[in-house]
Amino acid sequence: MAIMAIIILVSYSSNGQILTSNRQNYFNKYAERLPANVSELEKAFSTEEGRKVKINFGNFSFFGIVIISVKKYENLQSIVVKSPDLNNTLLAISRRINEDKTISYVGHIINEKYADGFELRKDTDGSYAMNKIKTDALIEDY
Repeated sequence: MAIMAIIILVSYSSNGQILTSNRQNYFNKYAERLPANVSELEKAFSTEEGRKVKINFGNFSFFGIVIISVKKYENLQSIVVKSPDLNNTLLAISRRINEDKTISYVGHIINEKYADGFELRKDTDGSYAMNKIKTDALIEDY
């Protein structure tokens, strides 16, 4: 999870000239909640760095190139996929194997040029979904 935070911070701080208050929404045409099937998430982790991958979130497909794949610890792996088709939007996901051998996922779909994105969350029933977020509220101007 620390790796994902660093990746996100680097991507946003690298272009501090963009004012968050002037950013437009990019994902208006997509639902507030997109289902995230675990088998789709796993596609990213089985794709080598530099290779293309397509991950389906309901009626939204994220197609891009795995630009980072890091296995920091035996129980933690993070990937970042960059989608030229979506104006270089990033999909960052981390997978953690817990002490009880269950697997947890966290992630985001973000683009530093836009005011919205998605956050991967686990629902009360144990399923995962990408939920729309306002990145303006998360990122301060420099």
